[in-house]
Formats: sequence, C-alpha cells, structure tokens
Amino acid sequence: MEQFLPIIIIALISFFVNKASEQKKRAANQEKPKGSNSRPVQPRQQERPVSPVNPKPIHEKPQPVRVERPRSLKEAAEILLSQMQPQVEEKKAEAENKMEELKKEAAAYKEKAIEIQRRAEAVKEKKPADAQNEPFFQQSDIVKGIIMSEVLGPPRAKRRYRQH
Repeated sequence: MEQFLPIIIIALISFFVNKASEQKKRAANQEKPKGSNSRPVQPRQQERPVSPVNPKPIHEKPQPVRVERPRSLKEAAEILLSQMQPQVEEKKAEAENKMEELKKEAAAYKEKAIEIQRRAEAVKEKKPADAQNEPFFQQSDIVKGIIMSEVLGPPRAKRRYRQH
C-alpha cells in the first residue's frame, strides 16, 4: 500500500491542475462574444466567369488592371510577356551577379590550389637532400619503439618481477 502512495499523490495533483486549466478555458470562452464560436471562414476561390445564359451579375474580387481582352492567342502571349518582362529582367540580373561572384570564388580557389601545389613540389624537392643528413632513428622513433615493445610483448603477469 505504501508503494502506491506516491502514485496516488501524483494523480491527485494532475487532476487538480487539469481542472484549474479547464476552468480558465471556460472563463476565457465566456468572455468572448457569441459570434466568434461559429466555424472559421475560409477564403473563397476565384469564381468562374458567368456563362452568357445566366444574366445575373456575380460579385467577384477586383482583378488586376487589364489592358483589354486579347482577341487571339498571339495577343495574349504578348500581353503576358509585357507583364512578366520586368520580373524576368530582375531574375536575369540576379543570376548574372551570382555567376560573377561564383567565377571570382573559383578563381580564388584556383590560385590557392596552385599555391598549395607549389609548396608540395618544394617539399618533395627538399626531402631527398635532407634525408641523407638525418640519422636513421630519431628520438621520437625510439620512444615509439619502446612503447610498442611493451604493448606487443608478453603480459606483465608472465614476466618476473625484479627487485633491486
């Protein structure tokens, strides 16, 4: 029974917290006007043009400024092109600017790559002459050898312990 006591306490606390939050929601809903409880209004899609058979006018949303109704497909294409021309020019200018920036970046990276290649070639040319002057073993090589002998050698338990 004692083991269920914390669970019961937690359940009671959560019950009272939920009840308090529900009361707050109810109070907030009572403060709102009754008209706001109706379902949300969805925006209308553009209505289709009225057929000539139906003479009743339908209230439509105002359309963008239209020059005149095109009489042929060619005229419609010309009207669309004239309306879209500023946007196309703007996008074209943005693309050209981006292209120039990328070309500059590519040139900078190419110069860096050439510089790195020059350094690598200088190091390659320098190494054979320096290899003859250096001793066969360096201090770090000897230290690494001692460490590897400890790692790869027999375990300490199998070696005799010598006291001096």
